[in-house]
Amino acid sequence: MASLASTNDKSKPASTTTTTTTTNENVDTITDSLKQQKLSSEDNKKKSNDDSSNNNNNNNNNNNNKNNSNSTNNKNNNTAVVAEKKPKRNVVVKVGMVGDAQIGKTTLMVKYVEGQFEEDYIETLGVNFMEKSITLKSTEVTFSIWDLGGQREFATMLPLVCNDAVAILFMFDLSNKSTLSSVKEWYRQVRGLNKDAFAILVGTKYDLYLKLSEKDQKEVTKQAKRYAKAMKAPLIFSSASHSVNVNKIFKILLAKVFGLKCNIPKITKQGDPICMGY
Repeated sequence: MASLASTNDKSKPASTTTTTTTTNENVDTITDSLKQQKLSSEDNKKKSNDDSSNNNNNNNNNNNNKNNSNSTNNKNNNTAVVAEKKPKRNVVVKVGMVGDAQIGKTTLMVKYVEGQFEEDYIETLGVNFMEKSITLKSTEVTFSIWDLGGQREFATMLPLVCNDAVAILFMFDLSNKSTLSSVKEWYRQVRGLNKDAFAILVGTKYDLYLKLSEKDQKEVTKQAKRYAKAMKAPLIFSSASHSVNVNKIFKILLAKVFGLKCNIPKITKQGDPICMGY
């Protein structure tokens, strides 16, 4: 009995221990396996998240690059638009020139437009026409200058010169007082055709005026100032041959037409090249 009991005691515990050991090993193995699977799953998930994050970053970078490219293109396009010059506005200013024959109307016109003085006088038969363009800020101004021959037979062509004119130059020879007296009749006829044009009284051949006696200079200057006041017109003494006040005539005219301030110094003293009334 003792032997049997001893045998049973030895075999039972041995079996139990073995079973328990085997079970714990299996559990540990399974646990380790699960841990490995979990870690592997977490690694895969992390890797997947990292890949997804990288993809998102790449997409964002691509989008940013695309946006930057579009922004650059838009900026370049905007720059191109800004770089394009705005088209200039074109304005035509018709100017009529009237006065007796041989007082220098055509000579003054050629001097202003071409910068040349024609010493050999060619009498105007009918109407002469010339143009000159200048730039005033963003506006291109074209002076369309119409010169009427001073002979009475051309009086029928006066409407061609005066109609639609923005300004009229009433001209006389400073060395010939009778041409100044004729201005009254020219003014009357012109105003019958055009009541709104700006008037400018222009004395030509100032170089010959200087050769007059002081008495004659005083008389001409006084009468010219009186006429200019009655006409409400600027008065300018000029000389095409000596380039005296030629450009100033059209600068004053430009200021009148566009309502600009005229900074040309006024000259009123007798004997000097008069420039006043604006």
